[in-house]
Amino acid sequence: MDKILVIADPLAQLQSAFIKALSLAHSSCASIQVLAVCYESFAELNDSELDGDSIKNQIIQQYEDFWQKQINQYDSSLTISLQVVWHKHLHDSIIQECKANNYDLIIKTGHRSETSFYTPTDWMLFRDSPIPVYVVEPRSHKCEKVVLVALDALAKSTEKQALNSQLLESAFRLAVQTDAKLHCAYVIKIPTLLKDFDLVDPKTYANKIKVRAQENMAELLADYDITKECIHIEEGEPWGVLANLSKKLHSQCLVVGSMGRKGIVGKLVGNTAEQIIHIARTDLLVIGPDVDSKSLL
Repeated sequence: MDKILVIADPLAQLQSAFIKALSLAHSSCASIQVLAVCYESFAELNDSELDGDSIKNQIIQQYEDFWQKQINQYDSSLTISLQVVWHKHLHDSIIQECKANNYDLIIKTGHRSETSFYTPTDWMLFRDSPIPVYVVEPRSHKCEKVVLVALDALAKSTEKQALNSQLLESAFRLAVQTDAKLHCAYVIKIPTLLKDFDLVDPKTYANKIKVRAQENMAELLADYDITKECIHIEEGEPWGVLANLSKKLHSQCLVVGSMGRKGIVGKLVGNTAEQIIHIARTDLLVIGPDVDSKSLL
């Protein structure tokens, strides 16, 4: 990992994303680019003595002064640069910055505010980002040196198999960088209709799937030194099982894939990564199917 893009938190808040970036940069010797996005509408500014452009410049200057003080506090051995931009939409600013420069990782603080009519920046980044997104959990939580990665042990499509490889390699590298133990998980989800209409015996069905999953996991993890105690195959709703397992292990980070659902389907269904962010009290590393292998941690 060579270059990290940090999304600045509001000035009045703890700069959780920046603190996490410092930690990862020290272990990987990566440089850090801080992107501070600010915006305020002056459409209803009625005071003729107030100049919108002047206020805008003052706000930008406040951001620059604040961040320069933050950067100056830290070890000069790290390369840290700053860019303050005036933009209404944070998501668009981030994607534009990623397209203009070669970053390996986005780090931002997580925000959990999803409704049927509003999609937060985190969700949009999971769907659109060309590089991995590391979402920092701002709430205090107990964590051990454990990285948990969610894999699809029964993946059939080439796209999902490739995503498995990306997830595993990224989780492995993160575990090595942070001196953590790597745990792998697969969740067996029994189709709701099969259970509701008694078309299958849930226990028998789950046991049958578990045998196949164990065989596939063994093949998938063949090149990694992962003990049986660190392989978890459980049944349930993926987002709930993974969140509970992460809590049980006190994992410092949960690594998941995002298939990037968009439009109405993405709005109404979402995916595992987007569901987990609401309940998991741990950092979250999300990797999409379009991520370049060169961008892995």
